[in-house]
Amino acid sequence: MRVLGKIIDLLSDKLKICGAACLAGMSLLTCVDVIGRFFKHPVFGSVELVSFMGVLAAAAALPFTHQTRGHIGVEIFVRRMPERRRLLVDVCTGIVSFVFFAVVTWRMVVYALSLKSSGEVSMNLELPEYLIIVAVAGCFLVLSAVIVKGVIETWSELLRK
Repeated sequence: MRVLGKIIDLLSDKLKICGAACLAGMSLLTCVDVIGRFFKHPVFGSVELVSFMGVLAAAAALPFTHQTRGHIGVEIFVRRMPERRRLLVDVCTGIVSFVFFAVVTWRMVVYALSLKSSGEVSMNLELPEYLIIVAVAGCFLVLSAVIVKGVIETWSELLRK
């Protein structure tokens, strides 16, 4: 289990780096496009590329954000609960989250395969859109693994108490 946990942590860390690279790429491309527009030479397809990078940045950040508990949570009621009950709530919400993201991952792969078979491409650059959907599904798969790892750790902690 430890080896699998380390692999999940490594994947989450690599996705975080990819997300940061997408954010940097968005900034750089936007700056180049604005300067190019000033000189009457904008970057063709910059809006598409920035959109794709934005989607990838958000999806790539999800596993690390969940792992570090960096997401927004409403803890007004949960904070006042005894620790065992809090851990039980964490396990239950983790299971529900896992089921949700596992279904979303599966449906995104199905959607990507349908886009691939139909030959759907982006409007200006004619990039195959299914590749972005597959990448996002991969990020959600890693997120699902991070959630399962967290549920197992929380369950183990619950059993110790």
